[in-house]
Parts: sequence; C-alpha cells; structure tokens
Amino acid sequence: MKNKFTKAITSIIVVMMLVLTAIPFVSAASLLDESKKVSISLNCNKPGYTFEVFKVASLDSTSTTPYETKYTALVSGIETAINSGKTADILKALDGMSTLPTSAVSQGSWTTSTSSTSKTYANLEQGIYYIKATNYPAGVKAVTNSVVALPYFSSNNSWVYSVPAINLANKVIEDTPVTHKTITNSTKNNENYTDVSLGDTVNFEIKSTVGGSSAMKLGSYTVYDDMSKGLTLDKNSFNVALLNASGTKITDLDKSEYTVNVTSEGDGENTKFNVALTNAYLQTEEFYASDVVYTSVTYSAVLNKHAVVGTAGNPNTEEKLEYSNKNGVKSEVEGNTVYVYTYAAMTNKTDPDGKPLSGEEFKLYATEANANAHTSELATGVSDSEGKVLYYNSNDEEMKLASGDYYIVETKAPVGYSPYGKVIKISIDATYGDTLVNGTYVTNSPENGYASVDVPNYPITTPKTGGIGTSIFYIAGSALLIGSGIFFFIARKKKSRNTK
Repeated sequence: MKNKFTKAITSIIVVMMLVLTAIPFVSAASLLDESKKVSISLNCNKPGYTFEVFKVASLDSTSTTPYETKYTALVSGIETAINSGKTADILKALDGMSTLPTSAVSQGSWTTSTSSTSKTYANLEQGIYYIKATNYPAGVKAVTNSVVALPYFSSNNSWVYSVPAINLANKVIEDTPVTHKTITNSTKNNENYTDVSLGDTVNFEIKSTVGGSSAMKLGSYTVYDDMSKGLTLDKNSFNVALLNASGTKITDLDKSEYTVNVTSEGDGENTKFNVALTNAYLQTEEFYASDVVYTSVTYSAVLNKHAVVGTAGNPNTEEKLEYSNKNGVKSEVEGNTVYVYTYAAMTNKTDPDGKPLSGEEFKLYATEANANAHTSELATGVSDSEGKVLYYNSNDEEMKLASGDYYIVETKAPVGYSPYGKVIKISIDATYGDTLVNGTYVTNSPENGYASVDVPNYPITTPKTGGIGTSIFYIAGSALLIGSGIFFFIARKKKSRNTK
C-alpha cells in the first residue's frame, strides 16, 4: 500500500515538472540606463573613402504621463520614418537630402587608407546616428550609407548599447575604368602595329569603359595622348561616341559635348593632346545609361618626313585616362602604346673595282609596270660622293616605304659609263610577332631599316671586229676627201670654158 502511494506521488511530481517546463520563461525587462554611453565601430579596408557620423535623433523618456521612451528627430523630414520603426525608411529620408541641415550634429569624420582601416566612435550620447560617405574614389558607382539606433531594445528584453563593427567596404560598389588604344586600319591585321609609307593615313581608337553612375556622376573624364614626331595629327578627324558591351555604336557625341586640346606640337616634335568630355555632358543621364559600356575616341594621323625607319618604329601612346567625381577627387588609369613602322630604300653605286660613283640618277617605282613605262615614279635619287643613293619625293622628303617589293631604274650614268639597262627589283622584307620584345614587334627587317641593292657601272667601250679594224674608217674618209676634190676640179674647169 505504501509503495503504491509513493508511486502515485512520484507520477504527480513528474507531470507537474513536465507542465512547468512547457510554460515559457518570462524574465523582467531590463531597465534603460539613460546615463550610459553608446559606441559605433567601423571597418573599411578600401582606401580613399571619407565617412562622417552625424547624430540625427536623440533618445528621450518622459517623467509624467504619458510615459514613453522614443527617438526624437533632430533633422526635419525624418519624423515619419522614425515613427515607422524601420531604419531603412530613416536612411532613405536622409539620403534623399541634398545637404544635411546644421541640426544634424557631426561626431567627426574618418578617411580610410592602407594604414587606417578601422575607427570606433565611443562615448556617444544615446540616439540615432547617420554614417555618410562624404568623399570617395572617382571610380565608385554606388555607396550605401548606414543608420544605427543606439540603444535599441532587443528580442531578449534587454537594452543594447553597441552593435558589431559595420563593414563599410561591403557597402560600396567600385568599378575602376579600363582604357585601351588600337590601330583600326592596320596593314598587318594587328591592332598594336601597322606598316606604312610616307603620306599614308593611320586610324586610331581609344576605347575606355565609362565611370561613375547616375547616382554618383563624374566631374571630368579625359584621355591623354602623346604622338611621336613621325606622325602628323589630323585635328579635323576626331569623333567621340558611346558604345555598348559588344562595341556597337549607340550614339555620336555632339562636338559641343567634348573638347580637343592640343597642348604641344611642332615640326619635328611630338604632338600631345587630350580629349575631354564636358562637365555639362557628364551631368546628363545619357553617359550613365544601362546599355552604355564604352566611350570611343577616334582620330587619324599621317606618316611624315620625320618618321623613324626600322625596328624602333613611331609610337603613339595613350598616356592615361583621368577622371574625377563631383567632389574633385581624381583617379587615373595608365594607357598603352601602339606602333607605326616604316622603311626606306638605298642603292650603292660603284665602278667595277668597287670605287664609289657619284652623280648617277635612279628613279623608284611602286610597280614593275610603272618602272618599264617610266611613269608615276615615287621618288628620285642621285648617288653621292660615297656612291650611296637615297630616294626623295617631289617635296624633297626622303621616301619612307611600307614593307614590300619596289622597282628602280637607272636613268643617268656618269660620262664614260653605261647605265644598267634593266628594271631592278628591291624587296623590303619585314616580319612581326604578336608580343612586344625589347620594345618592338619587329622580328626581322632590313638592317637599320634600309633595304639596299648594289649596282656597279662599267666604262663605255667601242666595239672592234678584228682584220682591218678601224682602218676602214680612215680609208673611207680619205676616199670621200679625194672624191670631193676631183668633183670640185671638174666643176671649176667646166665653168671656165663656158665663160670663153
């Protein structure tokens, strides 16, 4: 009987314990400590950002009915957002203000760098704080600001006076532009180099990705170029366009929407220039449209008499793309270099003993047919005291030539020498690689850039056939003289008879 009673009591206790464990435990809410300070910790491992912390609301409690604890706005226009209880609404209201009123109390700013990647704002009064990016690198497309309410009442019925460190680097979108120059009419089917003659036109394009965004518009966007002395810039050839991701043109910019600034030029000097989009254009929406990926700057130049022959080539360098945001923060991206190659022809004129012959004239032609017909010569050359013939066009400029085959004809020989009587072929052979090696794409070319041929001359000789040799000329001359004398004598005698 006793055992049954004990078992019954035990069962009741177990059931009661199960019931008690099923009832949620409710603790008393912690009381707000209005004297306690709050703190905000920030992290950002991306240099070049400036963040400023503003107090935009205070936490206040009433001491009479109605008893309430609430955030009181210090900035007009965010009251409704505060009453919603959503920090996202408060952030939206604050971000929508072009400038914050002075009632927003700054707690100080912090600029990130490689050596400064974290910052803690301690001993702050209780309230709502707005963490705003007030400056940033020029390539930034978007920055998400932050709002923190401290203290806040947590789900476990306690007041929390600090929050985990905010990683601001996760709240920015960076998109550093890239830029690249190409030759668009290369004779060698390579965008990095071409091979042309004096007077030929070379077309260039600088294609750069756009920067900034509709929300964070740029203040400037400029490409800089340095063109070698062997290239003459065509100032009327510029065009600027917007392209999509595949490089297809979306629209051409009006000439009023960009400027071309030539900063250095002169005969025999490098030409330096830049092409800048105007600030007014950068404030429009067109530049930041979702389908716009690239800007395209195209222009042309002509190979001139100062062009360097051979492997060094004539470089055209995009120095940089420079851009800035609305705060004037500048960034730049280094460009690249493309090369224009050219060559020349030379003839060596000697006598049979290898001694130089001067004063001999040659003409240079582009085709064998022209050489045979002696029409449309490219250039003319006369051998100097060393027997060397360099070729000059009608403007007295040394003729620069693209690689390939050319033809020369000797048109005048020195007294006592016979000219070479046939068309002479001269080949300028040049080959290229796909990579820049030791500053050049050329893998094989004529020495020093000059393709040359040797053309020796021989003295004029009078042909002799043997036997009486030249005696026949003397006999014939004598006979002619005697015959003339006889004819003269007979004619005179006949005249004398007639007068008698």
